[in-house]
Amino acid sequence: MLIDSNIILEILFRQDHCRECMDLVKAIKNDLFSEKIYITRFSLSSIEAACKKGDRDFLCDLLLLIYDGKINIPKLDIRDDLMINSVRNELGLDFDDAMQFVATQKAGTYIVTFDKDFKNKPIQIKTPREVLKTVLEQTKK
Repeated sequence: MLIDSNIILEILFRQDHCRECMDLVKAIKNDLFSEKIYITRFSLSSIEAACKKGDRDFLCDLLLLIYDGKINIPKLDIRDDLMINSVRNELGLDFDDAMQFVATQKAGTYIVTFDKDFKNKPIQIKTPREVLKTVLEQTKK
C-alpha cells in the first residue's frame, strides 16, 4: 500500500477521519501488515512542512517507522519524472497526485487516500477503514 499525504494530514489537522487514520498508523507500528508500505518523499516533505511544534513527537514516530523499515520510500528516477509528466497530461492530475499515481504503479500496489481526484482513474484506491477491515479479517483467521 502507498499512503497518500492526506492520510497523515488528517491526523495532524485533527480532521473528520483522524481516528481511522491514527488506527492505520498504529496498525503499521504494530506490524499487522504483511505487505510493503510506502510513502513518497514528496508526501513526507509536505507532512514535515505542515507540522507544528506540538506535532513533532508524532512526526518523530512517523520518521522512526521509516527508519525501522516499516514504511518505505519508493525510489523514483528521471524515467519516473517523465511518466509523472505524462500522467499529468493524460489523466488530468496535478503534480502531487500524478507522483502518487506513478509511485503506486511502480510499487505494484494500491493507494490509501481520501483524494477524490483518483476516482475513475486506472488505480486501486482504498480508505484507511477498508484497509483496517481487511487486516482485522486476516488476523481472525
